[in-house]
Amino acid sequence: MPHNEHQNLIGLIWAIANKLRGPYRPPQYRKVMLPLIVLRRLDLVLAPTKDKVLESLKAFKAKGLKDNALEKAFSRVAVGAGRTQPLYNTSKFTFEKLLGDPANIASNLVAYIHAFSPQGISNLQMG
Repeated sequence: MPHNEHQNLIGLIWAIANKLRGPYRPPQYRKVMLPLIVLRRLDLVLAPTKDKVLESLKAFKAKGLKDNALEKAFSRVAVGAGRTQPLYNTSKFTFEKLLGDPANIASNLVAYIHAFSPQGISNLQMG
């Protein structure tokens, strides 16, 4: 990772930590910071296919695809740019969009988390 990107990541982590200082004490940061860092990393990994996944969501729903058929179709769309993991997120949110609506960030973050692909997340947990 180039030094500049590394410094930007460090800055992002500290910016999030500064926002959390109100409701969380320093010993509690690890319970919040690590999951947020992992989610941010996933957000960055999924960014190249995000628009394609959202466009496909509309098309697949129009075709009436559900459950397993929908997941298989998304897995084919999400794999790309050298990735073999069929991980995707069907939420309209990205981390930038989440930060753009601070009044609703908690409910939007929950919606974002629930929009991850079930198979992709289970593979991440197992692997």
